[in-house]
Amino acid sequence: MKVFRERGYDAGSLDEIAAALDLRKPTLYYYVRSKAELLYLIFDRAITEGLQRLNTILNLDSGVEVIETLIDHQVRGIAKNPELFAVFFDDRPRLSPTYEALIRAKEHRYLQLFSDLLVKAMRDGSVADVDPRYAAHALIGMTSWLYKWFDPARDDAEAFAETVTALVRKGVSPPGRGNP
Repeated sequence: MKVFRERGYDAGSLDEIAAALDLRKPTLYYYVRSKAELLYLIFDRAITEGLQRLNTILNLDSGVEVIETLIDHQVRGIAKNPELFAVFFDDRPRLSPTYEALIRAKEHRYLQLFSDLLVKAMRDGSVADVDPRYAAHALIGMTSWLYKWFDPARDDAEAFAETVTALVRKGVSPPGRGNP
């Protein structure tokens, strides 16, 4: 991930990746057949970890707890591993069509779970009753951009998650009603 993030997928070589892992290139080839497969494995790790975290939220009863946990899940997952998500979002065009189809299927599952969780929060009035698919895309977009600007030396993932949660739960007042 670090090689792809620092050098880019096209410029990063398997020699550099092997060196970064303190492996010889033949040893790296024991684990992956190609740079394309390695990129897929990075993508698969990102989406699979996200799905696993979403599955732990499914059994929460309170809509407030669902929305807080859902946002916290997004923010902490990305803040914890920005290299993973930088590759996931920035190198998407480099994913081969076969691997793209596999990742897209998992992304659809992720979006559906995210939407289902938002519906749960809407049912008890914890968040506005809006189109859950649009809301899921909006929240994923808002929280995913974190990988571009978050600096753990300067920024606080918990404070950001709380800010997003407040925006979602309380909304933004129109100008003249509390906002400058």
